[in-house]
Amino acid sequence: MNSYDLPSLHQFLMSTPESGLRKLFVDQKPMTDIHFNMLMKVVRASTEDAFSGYVEMNDFPKIKYSPNEIKLKENFWKDCFLTFSSRGILNPAIKKMAA
Repeated sequence: MNSYDLPSLHQFLMSTPESGLRKLFVDQKPMTDIHFNMLMKVVRASTEDAFSGYVEMNDFPKIKYSPNEIKLKENFWKDCFLTFSSRGILNPAIKKMAA
């Protein structure tokens, strides 16, 4: 997952109205309302760096999740990134130049 510009993805998710994001992402295959609600919880509970770390480590912040959200954790990031890719909102990571 670190081949993507995750800080920009976090900024996009934070700055775009949730109603617009819901229309863009939720199609039930694979992103459901439960996926979307969980994604927004994670985005709101994390900084850009923390968000990038959660994605790369297939991890989640220590916040309260519903039983339905807990069931999604195993494939959550894979499902989200399938949706992000299909909508064309993922940008490749910019290679950092060695000093």
